[in-house]
Order: sequence, then C-alpha cells, then structure tokens
Amino acid sequence: MPHDAPKSWTTTVLFTPGSYLKTRRTAQLLTLQDVAARIPTIPRDAEHDLIAWLERIEADLVPASINTIDALHSAYRFDRSVLAALAAIARGERDPIHTPRICRICACSWRQPCTYDHVACAWVAGEDLCTACADDLIAAAVVGAVA
Repeated sequence: MPHDAPKSWTTTVLFTPGSYLKTRRTAQLLTLQDVAARIPTIPRDAEHDLIAWLERIEADLVPASINTIDALHSAYRFDRSVLAALAAIARGERDPIHTPRICRICACSWRQPCTYDHVACAWVAGEDLCTACADDLIAAAVVGAVA
C-alpha cells in the first residue's frame, strides 16, 4: 500500500543496488581494477574475471550475495542499510517512497557521509544533494564562468 505522506526532499536520481555501488566506488576514485585487487579470493581469481563479475553486479545483472557485499564492503565504503533498502525496492518488497536519502552525485547517506578534513557533509535543504557535492558544483560553476 503506497504511503502518501510528502517527503521533505526531492529524489532526482533513482538508484538501483548496482548503480548505488558503482556511484559509491567512483565517488571514492576507485576503478574496477582497484576493487578487484582489494578482493581476496582463494584460489586467486584472474583480475579480468573479477572485473567482469563486478561489472555484472554494477549493471544489476546478478544480485550481490551477503558474502559479495562483505567483500565489496572490505574494498570500499558504502552504507549497507541503503543497499539493503534499494535491493528490497528492486525485489518489490518495499515501496519506493521509502527510498533512503542518497546524494544524487556521490551516493553518500546520513549514515555514511562524505568527510573532508574530518568534517561530515550535510544535506542541502529539500534536495538529494550533500553539501560536499553542492560545494563542488558551485566551484565548477565559478571556474566555468571565469574561463
């Protein structure tokens, strides 16, 4: 049953579990090769096999098991509760109105904020945008205006 209560913020990007993981990885400036190198397998899987596996996960072609989530979480930061909520929405077990608040650029959340110089980001009022990404957008606009 849909929930009709209005949100206090606007969603502009509809994340899937795979797109969320990809956005968190790229926000941390990690390539697929970087992540593949950080995932221990016994026996050691070929890097190209790990990269292909990661690509399938990020494209939502294969679901991530709990063991996969643990391996990915050891390689880079993401909010497990956000991933679980997005997976439940993708499976039809949760109404999309209950999508967690996620930054549309870096996919940070209130439980896993961006931190710069030990200061956590906050939310831009009414938007799915964190202050760190908003500052980056403003800086890019200023540079573009000067050029």
